[in-house]
Amino acid sequence: MKKILGIFAAGTMLFCNVTTAQAVELTTNGGFETGDYTGWAQFPTGAGQQTITNVNPSGGTFAASLNNDVVTSNSLIKQANIGIGTVTPGMMILISFDARGSYASPGGVAFAEFFSELSGGGTSKSEILGGAPLALDADPNKWKTFSFMTTAGPNVSGGVTLQLGAVNGPAAGTHMFFDNVSVQAVPEPATMAALGLGALAILRKKRNK
Repeated sequence: MKKILGIFAAGTMLFCNVTTAQAVELTTNGGFETGDYTGWAQFPTGAGQQTITNVNPSGGTFAASLNNDVVTSNSLIKQANIGIGTVTPGMMILISFDARGSYASPGGVAFAEFFSELSGGGTSKSEILGGAPLALDADPNKWKTFSFMTTAGPNVSGGVTLQLGAVNGPAAGTHMFFDNVSVQAVPEPATMAALGLGALAILRKKRNK
């Protein structure tokens, strides 16, 4: 049994390594290294809120800065309608980014939202990644990496959209920084690799019994 488990584990690891390399990056300018918002759709709630900074980026030279100075609003940036023709219904999607900043009190938060888009408008699936506001580091100058695994909705004729924002409640002043944004579409073989890992866990459980 140990020999079988060893062979199975080695094969699964090899399979995972191969399929991970097949993941397709969907974002444009996810690190903001163009020095501007090329590739991003911007939805500020006031003038001058969304800038690019070279002070304390997480990687490279630049990072996005969203300084929301309007109460009860959400200053947004989006990688909008990406992956048309690449993302298929139910496909596994890996999303990651670095974030830091500070929330206005009371009511300030930031969300990462993901949408499966319909051609011509509307969505087939929408979600707040992690199901809650981003839990930033207490130090507003310290970056934290966020990673999420999800799946595309049943209709992605309009691609998919990742939305990042800086939300104010009754007080203004939520200031968010984002960097190293990645949205990857993972082909079906990687899903099979994940199932292989699950099967390995079942075998180990039976062995322990």
